[in-house]
Amino acid sequence: MSDSVAIMAENIVKRYGRFTAVDGISLSVRSNSVFGFLGPNGAGKTTMMRILLGLSMPDSGKAELLGKDLFRQKDEILSMVGAVIEAPSFFEYLTAYENLYYLSRISAKLPAAQIWKTLETVGLTEVAHKRVGAFSYGMKQRLGIAQALLPASRLIFLDEPTNGLDPHGIAGVRSLIRRLCAQEGITFFISSHMLGEVESICDRVAIIDKGRLICESSVSDLLESQRCIELKTDQPDAFLSFCSKKEINCKRVEGESGKFLIPGDEGDIPDLVFSLVAESVKILSVGKRKTSLEEIFVEYTGKDRKNTSSDRF
Repeated sequence: MSDSVAIMAENIVKRYGRFTAVDGISLSVRSNSVFGFLGPNGAGKTTMMRILLGLSMPDSGKAELLGKDLFRQKDEILSMVGAVIEAPSFFEYLTAYENLYYLSRISAKLPAAQIWKTLETVGLTEVAHKRVGAFSYGMKQRLGIAQALLPASRLIFLDEPTNGLDPHGIAGVRSLIRRLCAQEGITFFISSHMLGEVESICDRVAIIDKGRLICESSVSDLLESQRCIELKTDQPDAFLSFCSKKEINCKRVEGESGKFLIPGDEGDIPDLVFSLVAESVKILSVGKRKTSLEEIFVEYTGKDRKNTSSDRF
C-alpha cells in the first residue's frame, strides 16, 4: 500500500448559527485504501463529506485532496474525484451506456472507448444497451460507481454503497470496491451504517460523534484493542469476589445470567481457569470472545442513544 495521502484534513469546523456540526475534525486517509467514516445519525458525517467534496465551506481548518489544496485548487481536484451520495440517480428510459455518455458530457467529452472500459470495469458490458429502468438496485449501484469513475477518478466517495442490496448485491459491490482499490489504485471513502460490511471491506475507520472525532484506527488494531474473554459460571457472587481479590476488571453481559467479560486473549485462559479452580469457582464455559466493529461503535457512541434523526446538515 502506498504511503502517500489521499485526504488530509486538519481541524475542520463548520457551524450553523449556534449549532456546531463539525467540531475540529482531523483526518488522514492513505492512498490506495478503503476508509470507513462512521457515526450515529446527526454526528456530522454528511456535513464533513460535503466539505471534502467542495460543496460546503468550513468556518475554519484546511484540507488537501490528492496533494492539492481543496479550497484553492478545487477544480483540479474535482476532475480526479467521484462520488455517489445516497442512491444513484439516472435517466431510467436510457440505457446504461447512454446514461454514462450524456452524464460525461456535463464535465468532459470522453471517447466511447473510455465509457466502454468503465462499464467493463464494473461488470456491466453485457447490459450496456439495456434500459436502466429495468436494472436491479445492485446493478444501479454498479452503474453509480461507473459514473463516479469517469473520467479517471483516483478518489471516490460512497455514501451507504450497499444500502438496500440483497446478500448477493452486497457481496458484488464489496468485491468491486476491493478490486478497484487493489488493481486500479483507487482510494475509497465510505460512509455507512452497515458496520459488518465496513469491518469486512475497510482498511481503516474513523468514528465521529456530535461533530467530534472519537477515534481513528486500522480495523484490525481497533478489534484487537477490544479483545476479551467470555466466561459463564453458576456462582456469579463467588466469581465477582474472585475478580475483586485479584483486581480483575470484569463486567456482566447484559441479558445473560452468570456471563462475564474479562480483558485478555486466548493465552490468558489457562491461568485464569487454574486460578478459578483453585478458588473452587465452577466454570460452565470459557473462551475468547470475538468483538465486532458494531459493538465497538456502540461502546464509543453510547449504548442508550435514542436519537434517530438523520444528518440534517
